[in-house]
Amino acid sequence: MGQHDLRSIAAKRQVIPALLSQIKYQPIAQRLETVGAIAEIAKVDLPDHLMMTSQQVKALRAAGMGIGAHTVHHPILACLEPDEAEQEIVGSRDYLQGLLGEPVTLFAYPNGKPETDYRREHVEMARRLGFRAAISTVWGVARCDSDFFQLPRFTPWERSRGRFGLSLLRNYRRG
Repeated sequence: MGQHDLRSIAAKRQVIPALLSQIKYQPIAQRLETVGAIAEIAKVDLPDHLMMTSQQVKALRAAGMGIGAHTVHHPILACLEPDEAEQEIVGSRDYLQGLLGEPVTLFAYPNGKPETDYRREHVEMARRLGFRAAISTVWGVARCDSDFFQLPRFTPWERSRGRFGLSLLRNYRRG
């Protein structure tokens, strides 16, 4: 990726998507090394919990949210050998089941693009491992004939009810 002048916040924000798109498809060890090098250059310490702490996950569950497995290190499953992919999925499920004291029956594919980020073998793996459903990042709404192991979804980021309603309608038509 060539040299960039990263003195401004705007310049840094422009570089982040390019970095992410390159890093997330690297093997886990290389990805961790790359992220560590970036943190060193940026003179920052990486947090222990990049997304949520165990207490935050428990609080979400206590508030009534469903919790699903994802993977341990957020790898792109299509880049892994089948046994590595299964270890990532099982490790995430088992950790969450131990944390929450209940079965974890939902799974979300990391990055979630069919055939790019996960393949049919991962769909069958999720089914074989006892999940009831799995979610992709294909935009749309689930219907009664949807594949329960490749459910579509969308993110409702709109701030007004009207825009939210339009987003629901648009995604309903895609499905």
